[in-house]
Amino acid sequence: MPEFDFEVGFERLEAAMGPGGSGADQVPFIAQMHEFAMAYTGARGDLFYSDAETLVRGILTTSRDLGFDTPSFIWDAYNVEAEALGVPLVTFEDMAPALDNVTPLIRDETDLARLKAPDPATAGRMPFVAEVLHLGKELTGRRPFHGFCAPFTMAAHLMTFENLIVHIKENPAFVHKVMDFIVDEVLAPYCRHMATQFPDLESHDGSDATASLPFITQAMQEEFALEPILRLQKQADRPVYVDNWWGDSFTDDKTRFWDNKLKATPGYLKTQDPDTWKMGLSEFMAHAQTRGKPVVVGIDNNLFQSGTETAIRQRVHEYLETIEEAGGRGCVYFCSLSAVTPRENVEIAVDAVRQFRAGERPWAGERRAGTPEARGETGEAPEKKAAVAAVPRAKEPGQDDVLETLLDDVFDAVLDHEDGRTVELVNDALGRGLSVHKILDDALIAAMDEVGEDFSKGVIFVPEMLMAARAMKAGLEVLRPILTETGEPPKGKVMLATVQGDVHDIGKNLVGMMLEGAGYEVADLGVNATPEAILESAHQERPDVVGLSALLTTSMPSMQKTLKLFKDREAPYPVIVGGAPVTRVFADHIGADGYGENAPEAVETVHRLVAAGAEPAAAVAAE
Repeated sequence: MPEFDFEVGFERLEAAMGPGGSGADQVPFIAQMHEFAMAYTGARGDLFYSDAETLVRGILTTSRDLGFDTPSFIWDAYNVEAEALGVPLVTFEDMAPALDNVTPLIRDETDLARLKAPDPATAGRMPFVAEVLHLGKELTGRRPFHGFCAPFTMAAHLMTFENLIVHIKENPAFVHKVMDFIVDEVLAPYCRHMATQFPDLESHDGSDATASLPFITQAMQEEFALEPILRLQKQADRPVYVDNWWGDSFTDDKTRFWDNKLKATPGYLKTQDPDTWKMGLSEFMAHAQTRGKPVVVGIDNNLFQSGTETAIRQRVHEYLETIEEAGGRGCVYFCSLSAVTPRENVEIAVDAVRQFRAGERPWAGERRAGTPEARGETGEAPEKKAAVAAVPRAKEPGQDDVLETLLDDVFDAVLDHEDGRTVELVNDALGRGLSVHKILDDALIAAMDEVGEDFSKGVIFVPEMLMAARAMKAGLEVLRPILTETGEPPKGKVMLATVQGDVHDIGKNLVGMMLEGAGYEVADLGVNATPEAILESAHQERPDVVGLSALLTTSMPSMQKTLKLFKDREAPYPVIVGGAPVTRVFADHIGADGYGENAPEAVETVHRLVAAGAEPAAAVAAE
């Protein structure tokens, strides 16, 4: 008998998810909860993510105490391989580690040629991963599985996301070389090493959230995320699954998107909130049944973190019932429980599973996902957002047709992502006597207004918006010295930072470029900024608005800590928040003054706050 007995849960999971399985007697649930386990057991983060005994026993103890069906031995899986290649790792006492990739490891062919493949037996924390698998097997008696960072997300770590996107647009052959190196020299040897260490290894499970929509387009996903995964599948001697692409609600071709998911994860089809909540489950379940695959349906940590008890129970019941009605072929997934996810909310979710299994089903037959009201993670209808409207350019009476055409050309060059041409055209416009403000307002800013509108409509994704913003910024750099000489004051100052525990700057950089184009002065604190550093810099910069960004669910607690510090110190600066996992409900919960679902909306929020001169909610909101 193993020290930790989860046999009933594992058997139920195998019945639900195994090939050819007929379905489980009761729909199982799984959870990603390593950071929650760290907090629950009171372990320091730097120890939890470096000592296998601490991590494994912490996860097992948490899973047993709270009544989880099975434990999930996941660590900070995005970081291990990049760290082994030489990207510095930053550790924290109260959260998962983060990579410090402000200085890219790969910028060009020379950097790539200089990189040495890591030895899986000795490099970085790769041996720690082997220890986790060994100890997990010893304490549970179950076959291990091996987690890794998938090629696209690893490339973003090694190159930075912005540089990766630029290279995809301008030098795709180089990106293919990077992907081949990652697969052939890093991941394939790592996977084979683990299979040698554990002959009964079940699978290699990759994490690849950065390859989700709308971070990249579906075409980019297929060429630069899916193709490397298929390459790895051919070289590994165990099944390779990469199942955590989200963005189902962004695609206009769900059949193609879901079939690509099944290529990356042949064993099952996965979807998760907020996509699931927005689009509903009927079409997704039908697709999985047509392909003869079980499903994984994920509930977002935002619900567990700030949802009401009723909302949590309803969501758990609805997703369990949907899978049950499909023959029990699937499981519910509690996504990314963090260090600040309230224990009582996790207990409510687990009790909701027990309640459902016992036949207590007060919401039987109700389907809230996919309804018009399903716009926020708690299921409550938030304030309706207006689309970002493009500002049309009206021709002034008597304006020369040549100059009007020149402004049109600048406008089009931004939309076409032509940095060099934008610079040439702006210089030409200045040489022909057009005013700085005419060029700025009627060409550069007007182009970004249209970009924002297209993004809001789903016509374009983040890469197109990023490339257009770069072109706009190139034109702005031509105008900036003239604006400075004339003493033209900015519309206001905005200070931006990616919060502690997160080194991603995708959204932050994009918001910064669009704010500069809109006439604001931007002070950028960079990434992995502590609450104390943000507050200290705010006192120095005296911004009109502070903007906080997060890409990782695990770093969202840092936003909450920063808002609390601003409130405790009565800091007089409005704070807005945004980033992929951040929701309007979460922003309200932590007392933010505003929320930007995307970069154009963040700019609109800044406009509103600066115009209103609003008293910051962070200074008065309840904790």
